[in-house]
Amino acid sequence: MKVTHELADRIGRSEIEAAADRIAPYLRPTPLEHSVALSARVGREVFFKPECLQRTGSFKLRGALNAILTLGEGERRRGVVAASAGNHGLGVAFAARLVRTPATVFLPENAPTVKRERIRTLGAEVRSVPGTFDDADRVARDFALRAELSYLHPTSDSAVIAGQATVGLEISRELSTLGTIVVPVGGGGLAGGIGLYARDTGTNTRVIGAQSEATPAMHASFGAGELVSTAPQPTLCDGLAGDADAIGFALLRRVLDDIVLVSEASVAATIRALYFEEGLVVEGAGAVGVAALREGRLGEAAGPIVVVLSGANIDAAVLARILESSTESR
Repeated sequence: MKVTHELADRIGRSEIEAAADRIAPYLRPTPLEHSVALSARVGREVFFKPECLQRTGSFKLRGALNAILTLGEGERRRGVVAASAGNHGLGVAFAARLVRTPATVFLPENAPTVKRERIRTLGAEVRSVPGTFDDADRVARDFALRAELSYLHPTSDSAVIAGQATVGLEISRELSTLGTIVVPVGGGGLAGGIGLYARDTGTNTRVIGAQSEATPAMHASFGAGELVSTAPQPTLCDGLAGDADAIGFALLRRVLDDIVLVSEASVAATIRALYFEEGLVVEGAGAVGVAALREGRLGEAAGPIVVVLSGANIDAAVLARILESSTESR
């Protein structure tokens, strides 16, 4: 079921709580971790929601699993299709394996090797598409339509969004007083889901998105008040790359307070800091929220602050290069 402008308003607390109950037999909640180092740096209490510790190394499993579990038995038996920069594909592949559903995942040809190989190892069929995620998305949609299979979009499917929103539900259950949540933004499924939950529970929590300067499509669209296309650039944040779509953009305009940009250099420094100071392996897309705090891009954001670390799936060679390149953040 796709999210239209009207339907997004109906993804609320009850749907998110139902999603949490649905996926609970398969997933453990990730812990909320206090960061002593970052709290001291910014002068407010900072907590991490480390979805980098989630099964498959990303929050994406939540939405993929909820979406597959809401399909009818016949739909699950025929199989599912997804396009992904990597983490959504991992989530779909893992969820499909859990419930014995065939899965086909379309990836842009430059998708990180670690993600590609793990998707294949989990049993999904992997197909490479020249170009970007947007190209893989178009090819995957056409394939699903012709084969009459269920297509699971990473940011425009209501069941996927409700599953991602369980991150926000878990945060609220563990931390009763909360000033700000900082969330990486790609297509908007995670930030949109968390924002929907925050709004529906009637809190005054601000939800702020973060992107890198090389993955600025949603930030540019947010500022312009309309969809803006941006040229692909080399980036450490492959999970945030690609143009914004109308559904994700409309959702984020309703539930986000702001989107900020951080430099690619800051993303690299943050990956190092998280590794050396916190003992966490975090991919570029997952590090942008912490980078925003370290760069002072959030101003005097109210605390306590929770930063979502959305994923851990960084190529080993890339991580090694970043860790060896500089130690200024230690």
